[in-house]
Amino acid sequence: MDMAEDEPLYTTREERQVWVGLVTMGVSALLYYVYIVPELFRTPVAEIVWVPPLFFSVLVALVATIIFAIVTEVVVVIRRGDESKDGVDIDVRDREISRRGGRLATPILGTGIGGVAVLASLGADYFWIGNLAFLAGFVAAVAEGVIKIRLYRRGY
Repeated sequence: MDMAEDEPLYTTREERQVWVGLVTMGVSALLYYVYIVPELFRTPVAEIVWVPPLFFSVLVALVATIIFAIVTEVVVVIRRGDESKDGVDIDVRDREISRRGGRLATPILGTGIGGVAVLASLGADYFWIGNLAFLAGFVAAVAEGVIKIRLYRRGY
């Protein structure tokens, strides 16, 4: 048996941060939509208070991502001890995976922002414009994260 086959497969810091980002973004977007969707059925669109919850959702995702990324790294260092220093930093593979994920996310985000421009040119309510921009960013980020995780797990 080869020595390399006996060694555990460690995730890189970048992969762990992708996982943390996916979870925190997903939870914050879910909380936002749990608030907004029922409002659509109860309140006329022009009267919905959506800007503070939207910004709060984005802020919570940002802060939670930072906090959970730090906590995750501390847990990894504690669990692995001296092993954590053995080459799990950013490498060429991480950079290539990041590029490929970004190449997928860019057209998704661009399409969403194109939709925002169309809504704005048609004079749509700010609610629809803002929510489409939020949704486009969220979908692009999730698509990028999912493709990165797939590339980490299955290779490219």
